Amino acid sequence: MKDPVCNMEVKDTKFRSTYKGKQYLFCSSSCKAAFDRSPDKYAK
Repeated sequence: MKDPVCNMEVKDTKFRSTYKGKQYLFCSSSCKAAFDRSPDKYAK
């Protein structure tokens, strides 16, 4: 799965968010924070 913010490949991570019933994985806390601030910008 790719990090929706930076497009880095992510396999297992503690950085996760759920938005509109779909789970998103992130490579870092900063990418997760960016997504959480503006999920519509990054959710596909």
